Amino acid sequence: MPSRVAASQSATHGVDGRRRVKLSWKILALALACSVAPVAAATACDPACSQKVDERVRQAAALNARMRYTEAADLLERVLMQYPDVSAAAEQYHRALAGIDSQSLTQPQQQPSQPEEVPPQLWQINSGLQMRGGYSSNLNQAPSQSSIQLTLPSGPVTVELQPQFRQQAGFGVETQLSANAVRSVADNRQWQVRGELFNRETGYSGYADYQGANLLTSLIQQGDGGSETGAALGFSALRYGGDVYLYTVQMMLRHAGKQGRYCKPQTGIDLLWQRQHGNPLLDSRYTGLMAGVQCNTQLGLYNAAISAGWDWASSQRPGGDQQRFKLEVAGIWLTDVLLWGSFVKARADILQSNDLQAYSPWLSQGADRDIRRLSAGLDYDWPLTLIAANWRAVASVQWQQQHSNISLFETEALEGWLGVRVAW
Repeated sequence: MPSRVAASQSATHGVDGRRRVKLSWKILALALACSVAPVAAATACDPACSQKVDERVRQAAALNARMRYTEAADLLERVLMQYPDVSAAAEQYHRALAGIDSQSLTQPQQQPSQPEEVPPQLWQINSGLQMRGGYSSNLNQAPSQSSIQLTLPSGPVTVELQPQFRQQAGFGVETQLSANAVRSVADNRQWQVRGELFNRETGYSGYADYQGANLLTSLIQQGDGGSETGAALGFSALRYGGDVYLYTVQMMLRHAGKQGRYCKPQTGIDLLWQRQHGNPLLDSRYTGLMAGVQCNTQLGLYNAAISAGWDWASSQRPGGDQQRFKLEVAGIWLTDVLLWGSFVKARADILQSNDLQAYSPWLSQGADRDIRRLSAGLDYDWPLTLIAANWRAVASVQWQQQHSNISLFETEALEGWLGVRVAW
């Protein structure tokens, strides 16, 4: 029984932790906005004027991303005529001119008598490869204690966990290959497809090593006043050491309201299906609601969200159904003062889950399991211009601590990683 529940705990963490696909298309949009549409440089206008200029630069960047170069150039010409020192506007303007030149070279000359051909909507495809190495105090996210106490009818008994279920500290290497394709299917509608393959090698057995794949497709409809409505469907497959396979399918619906001065609200629905091959004890279905706010300010980009839902378990899962509550906050700040083109991303979240029935009569005398998990992370991303324009370096620190009224589910981990990423 200890091995089985420990396996359940480790596999579940593999889905809920950083190894699960990041399906929130709004968080991806937050990071994209940071890298594609940087905050404009200081101009001679007042703060209200500067905000208006920044908004036009972001609009032009979005038009460039959708290959609408002529519209972007027209918009930026008016900006540069009044504020020629805005470097971000100049950068996007040169990109628009280059796009216009490339289109004029690739489009065939039409005869006057022939009708004008509508250019096809093409996919914009970006790929990337990331490799990093680092150290973790708990590679397999095992219980903090190497032994557990069973509450048998005859009295308490201490049992040592098997080696593969004990906390394993050491170094590891992670590799991730990703591809992202975006296509405009209408004037205000965008379709995105993203795939990832990832692998981690540590030299330890059990749940320390894993391989997996993520696939995500999303459709976003842009409305008036900066509002957006989107739907995303994702699939994830994870293989741990010992041929343990875990599959998840998730659907997300999101609506972001009209943009205020800096922020706009967000609401949504989450649906999740989870299954471990050959082990119905981990089968579950989750349904939840979320609400949040997204803010784009001159100081940085911010996102905060709360979610709550119900997890329906299979008839055999210990603990039965679950109630869940989660609070997430994230922020991205440009750090050009340190290195041009660099940024810092910080994130933190709190997860609370409560079983609705006793987990096991052998653990804490049949108590209903309660779990509270605290997580925090800090990433620093900067360009490696000495190597090539498309190379970047990233350093990250992550911390996680989980408390529970059952000692088997008490965990803690501290990790540090350093790596490089190349995009093409």
